[in-house]
Amino acid sequence: MIRDPKQQIEMVGVIEEHLLGHAFHMYHLTSPDKIVSFEFQHNVCGRSIYAEGTVDAVLFLSKQVQSKADKRIYNMIDVLRNGKTTGSQH
Repeated sequence: MIRDPKQQIEMVGVIEEHLLGHAFHMYHLTSPDKIVSFEFQHNVCGRSIYAEGTVDAVLFLSKQVQSKADKRIYNMIDVLRNGKTTGSQH
């Protein structure tokens, strides 16, 4: 984990205005025999997307309770499949 702001900007590419609120993650997976490797990353600038997702999840769960849905355990994929409820552009 890189905590130094200068390194976050130079090595990872975090935009300076988002140093206090971002999620830049890189994942590297390699097979035990090192023949296959897989890499992916995701970069999130700011925190509003997390807040909007939380609101979407609460509204989704409220609908499930009101409709007396049989299902009791949900994840964010369920929320996303249901569609946006906050009007977010993300």
